[in-house]
Amino acid sequence: MITVKEIAKMCDVSPSTVSNILNGRSNMTEETRQKVLKVVKETGYKPNYYAQGMRRTNNKTICIIAEELCQFSTPEIVNAIMEDAESKGYRTFIINMSMYDKWEKSGHFLGDEKLLSENTDPAFSEAQAIRADGIIYIAAHGRILDCVPENLDIPVVFAYGVAKDNKYKSVVIDDTNSTEKIVDYLVSKGNKRIGVIAGDVGNFHTVWRLTGYKEGLEKHHIEYDESIIEYGDWKRESGYQGAKKLIEKGVRTILALNDLMAAGVYDYVREVGLVAGEDVSIFGFDDREIAEFLYPPLSTSRIMLEDIGKKSSELIIREIENESFRNKKHEPFRIECTLIERQSIK
Repeated sequence: MITVKEIAKMCDVSPSTVSNILNGRSNMTEETRQKVLKVVKETGYKPNYYAQGMRRTNNKTICIIAEELCQFSTPEIVNAIMEDAESKGYRTFIINMSMYDKWEKSGHFLGDEKLLSENTDPAFSEAQAIRADGIIYIAAHGRILDCVPENLDIPVVFAYGVAKDNKYKSVVIDDTNSTEKIVDYLVSKGNKRIGVIAGDVGNFHTVWRLTGYKEGLEKHHIEYDESIIEYGDWKRESGYQGAKKLIEKGVRTILALNDLMAAGVYDYVREVGLVAGEDVSIFGFDDREIAEFLYPPLSTSRIMLEDIGKKSSELIIREIENESFRNKKHEPFRIECTLIERQSIK
């Protein structure tokens, strides 16, 4: 079995430097830290906890791995995890992989899973090296995730994304039921021809929200009309373009599947001399800060990010403390959104 001294020699550093990095106590440069962690991963080194007089179960430490801490959804999830964990005597530490910047620089924004794995592998290794009892992995955007190393021997819970292998528990938005409730609300206001500006085709938020939209229409005996479904890229400009097409088709009620695209609908409506909330009803999804500052304020569906974080913390602590629960497979836990009624619906 490889030793700390051998790793130190391979990295041209002292054994104490390796030991400090593995224990999260190093003031070394990031370059040195990553070099050591890379060798740890490549050699398969595992600390001898028995020899060190340590027991993992006594550490009460949770590692939060965030794909992108600056993404609007991540900070609230992180805060809720930390608050719940710390109330139960657990310490938390965060590894931010800053993936949005890396994806954009690679020219494959949100699409380069190889680049992602190059960052997740060291992150998981670092969590092991610092002797975390469990890991909560927070996705920057919702999708199927398959990034846990095969030899990882500590529990993992996914937040805001779904694990490909259901031996790992996941906590996600209940997109389908939340969107069905939006349709219920719009129909109750007399809106029956509801156009949609969706996100990327194939994105699971798009798929599940459109499923909820269709189920809502079916419940109210309204025929689904594919011609009034437009696809965007979750950004404001695509909302503008989608609104142009829908309004040219005579649609006067528009459900944008996120608030940024809804803001683009406002832009087009204003440009052509119509009035949001009077001539055109607009509904969003997310309840981002922009929703309250549009005029009139945007009706939307609030993602309960705090609940996602709290549930993720509850699950990882239960997995740490209960091995039989850890070994139970489970479908994703879905957190329903809250409908926020403002003045953008006539």
